[in-house]
Amino acid sequence: MLTAIPLLLFAVAARRMDYSTLGFVQFLAPTIAFVLGLTVFEEPLRPVQLASFVLIWTAIALFSWDLLRRHAASAKPPA
Repeated sequence: MLTAIPLLLFAVAARRMDYSTLGFVQFLAPTIAFVLGLTVFEEPLRPVQLASFVLIWTAIALFSWDLLRRHAASAKPPA
């Protein structure tokens, strides 16, 4: 019961969010776990892990940039 409440709240919030925002939020938990593993638990960082992390966040940055560019273009009044 205790773990069901946050899941239900997430489901309600997910229905109200834009899908692109929801997709971005889904990257936060693995990123937090990755950073905690490096900092708190002092896990070794292999080059493959670092390359994967950089590639994933580069893709997220490109996606976010495109999303913002499209939003700005649609907000401009037609000439």
